[in-house]
Amino acid sequence: MPTPSSMVPGEEDIGKWERNARGTMIGEIIATKAKLELSWSYLDAEHLQQLLTAIKPQFFNVTYTDPVTNALRTALFYKGGRSMPIMDYINGVLRYKDVKFNIIER
Repeated sequence: MPTPSSMVPGEEDIGKWERNARGTMIGEIIATKAKLELSWSYLDAEHLQQLLTAIKPQFFNVTYTDPVTNALRTALFYKGGRSMPIMDYINGVLRYKDVKFNIIER
């Protein structure tokens, strides 16, 4: 698997929220889920295909260093939108620049 050029870990709170009759927001956090913003500066077509094949299933396991625990963690993720700009061809080989997507814990 190609190593990302950048990985920005984050967290998202999942909750049920609404405003009461006074307009005050009330609610509760149901769960906190991990979100990883991943990017690759340059990928050739073969490595991009390998990457996209790995995230093709609806849900897939990812092992990463969790900043909350500072330990390796494996969790089930799904993918967000993917950006794959074509950079150029060198000797007939297609290269991609700034490939980016997010993965979010299920």
